[in-house]
Amino acid sequence: MDSQPPLVSPPRLAWVIAVALTGLLLAIFLGLPRGDGFTPGHRTLLSHIAVYDPSTGGVEQDRDLLWQDGRIAAVAPGGSLDAAGGLGLDCRGFCAMPALADAAVFLSLEGRYPGDSVPAGPEQSLRLQAASGMGGVLDLNASRAFMHLARALDGVLPRVRFAGALFTAPGGWRALGQAPWDSHIVEVQEEDDLYAPWSRALRFQDQAVFASVEDEGRDGLSIPLPVLARLGALAHERGLPFIVQANHASKALTALDAKPDAMLGPLFNLDEAPGLPQAMRRAGCAYIPALGSVLNAYAPAPLGAWLRSFPAAQALGATVLAQADEPQAAGLWLMHWTRQGIDPATVRLAAKGMADAGVRIVFGTGSGLPLVFHGLGAQAEVALLLQAGLSPRQILESATLNSHALAGLEGGSLRKGDPADVLLVSGDPVRDASVATHPVRVFLGGVETAP
Repeated sequence: MDSQPPLVSPPRLAWVIAVALTGLLLAIFLGLPRGDGFTPGHRTLLSHIAVYDPSTGGVEQDRDLLWQDGRIAAVAPGGSLDAAGGLGLDCRGFCAMPALADAAVFLSLEGRYPGDSVPAGPEQSLRLQAASGMGGVLDLNASRAFMHLARALDGVLPRVRFAGALFTAPGGWRALGQAPWDSHIVEVQEEDDLYAPWSRALRFQDQAVFASVEDEGRDGLSIPLPVLARLGALAHERGLPFIVQANHASKALTALDAKPDAMLGPLFNLDEAPGLPQAMRRAGCAYIPALGSVLNAYAPAPLGAWLRSFPAAQALGATVLAQADEPQAAGLWLMHWTRQGIDPATVRLAAKGMADAGVRIVFGTGSGLPLVFHGLGAQAEVALLLQAGLSPRQILESATLNSHALAGLEGGSLRKGDPADVLLVSGDPVRDASVATHPVRVFLGGVETAP
């Protein structure tokens, strides 16, 4: 007896299943939250809240803070504004302040580090940054592929600006065996190197230019001053900030002739060049202490199988678990701080000396470097700056007005027309700057972001 033919033949059944699965995936995709930020007309009112102004260092009590479509619409006496159908929150007992910006992060460093300093993808790093109060970051060293990946992210995340490739002397920083065209690094020793065809794709398509004048075993600037000065001129011709990293105050003093907008100097010993702060103030060159990045140089020695805490985290009452069972990495960092011949107290004194001389301080953490974790890096930086003797006002001004300005980011204040990048904090930022890196709620572009 002949069997009945199947109602649906195998090839046709496979086709039906494929269509059904495609429809299901499409429905799921369309149903996911897209992080659009807001719909036109979206309003949020924080009523009866204190508002911190970094330009004055003061707090206005009992204010209403209203934003619409992602921008501050009004700040008025408490109880005088209406949400008008939008979201209204009674915020008595809380303080609103502008989200911070970190002008020295590394979102995509490669290599094996002690601990998960750099999460697997940019989204996780940026969420950790948001949870510590950041509304924007400047990534100082990213590959072109990573930059495209980060720019394609969807959702409510801190805004990212990129310095792109790091300019350095040959032999410095680039991973062993890595070809120049595969690198995050542009190696320069002569001015012609700035125009090399292989580096053209990495240059000046971003929002900042970052160069290091440090290199193992070299005295003086590792990038010759005429080349460094030409690099700075090219950056300024394009309206880009020019940031130079130096470990030695004497090198930084020489590099000032290249007219950098900011000097990244976490290992400065001002005894080498006592006149550096005054020279930087006269030149209008800002200072990025990035004291938290010193943690990767001053890790306890010897490092055990588990490094359970580091000094800045202890100061915050936090515990950081970082797997550090790689003898090669432990030896590298021990060699690094031994070679510098300075201690953490010295770099804290340098930060205080810069601030006392009137140099504009710009907040940057070095987050993403070994042992400097995204999120915790900001908390460590504030703790170290407080230990250095900077006032809460100096620290918060560095992390709002100054860091936004250097990175070319909107924000840094809560005035009409500013982006609604708002932190709700529990505590008084006038007395304790650390409350800014422990926000209760974070709104970026007017939308609450996930912790």
